[in-house]
Amino acid sequence: METNQDYTTIFRGFGEITVPKGTRVSHQTAMGIDKNYHFVTEVGWVYSAYPKIARILIHDLTYYGLNVPKEFVTGL
Repeated sequence: METNQDYTTIFRGFGEITVPKGTRVSHQTAMGIDKNYHFVTEVGWVYSAYPKIARILIHDLTYYGLNVPKEFVTGL
């Protein structure tokens, strides 16, 4: 699964974050697979889009997760 368009949201204390179209997402949660969630799993785009906060942003994307609404996801 991947995003079918850019998705902009307020994420934790970072302010507005835009997840670009084509970013891979997954149903994987800490408790297993849950098809109600579409967490960002690909984070390579963060280095170029948010270079000053890339390391901490990637940490939070990995450990807290950013759930993308299903309207922005293709391949369900």
